[in-house]
Amino acid sequence: MTPDFDGVPSWTGRGVLPATDEDEPTSFSRSPYIVSLAGLIARFGFTEERRNLLLGLLDLRAELHRAGLFDGFQWINGSFVEQIENTADRAPNDIDLVTFFHLPPGATSESLLQSNPRLFDPRIAKSNHHTDAYFVPFNPNALDDIVKQTIYWYSLWSHDRNGLWKGFLQIDLDATEDLQARQFLEMLSSAGGGP
Repeated sequence: MTPDFDGVPSWTGRGVLPATDEDEPTSFSRSPYIVSLAGLIARFGFTEERRNLLLGLLDLRAELHRAGLFDGFQWINGSFVEQIENTADRAPNDIDLVTFFHLPPGATSESLLQSNPRLFDPRIAKSNHHTDAYFVPFNPNALDDIVKQTIYWYSLWSHDRNGLWKGFLQIDLDATEDLQARQFLEMLSSAGGGP
């Protein structure tokens, strides 16, 4: 398997990312594949529809950062990371997203939700940011719940509805790359194309 774009492998013949390295199936080279924001945009922002979805993702990340969430990561999946234009003759509708995050200092899950009720509502994220977004706080007092949530999302996302094994992506929640990623996305959009 030849990785490209920050180590994200090429799509399989069935239009999905491979779940594991076929040459070394027990290696740690497996989904979720860690990618930078620029790598995500370069690899998956090749149409106007996809770039609009990426803009929604960046806008949601900006809201998360304003709420004090910087420490964690996001898993990205769904038709957005598939070759859906070829396999289903359509553009992706949204970006499937799970954000795993550490609470800001002094915050609790309850206080964060009370001060940002719209931010954590999946219906609002879908309509405002074109993301099917879910959130998992890293609560040190509920480690069993973190394990259950991780198992749930991994098992749900590592197969399609027909049981086909597939891979997905991971990006860091830190805001370090967001401004440059937004500028790169704007450059791609104004040029009207992708790589």
